[in-house]
Amino acid sequence: MDKLRLPIIKGDLPEPKSLSMDEYLEFVQFNLQYTVDIEASRRWKKVFFVNIPFHLH
Repeated sequence: MDKLRLPIIKGDLPEPKSLSMDEYLEFVQFNLQYTVDIEASRRWKKVFFVNIPFHLH
C-alpha cells in the first residue's frame, strides 16, 4: 500500500466553535435539504426490502 501524503498544517489551528442546539438543528436540516434525496432513498428502500420469509436452521 502506498504511503499517504497528507498536507502538513503550519501555524495555529482556530478554536472549534461551539454550536447551540438551535444552530445544530439548523445545520442538520440544511445538510439534509441539500445533500439527501429523501424520495430517492424511500424508492431504494422499497427496491431492497425483503418480503420473502426466511428461517435460520
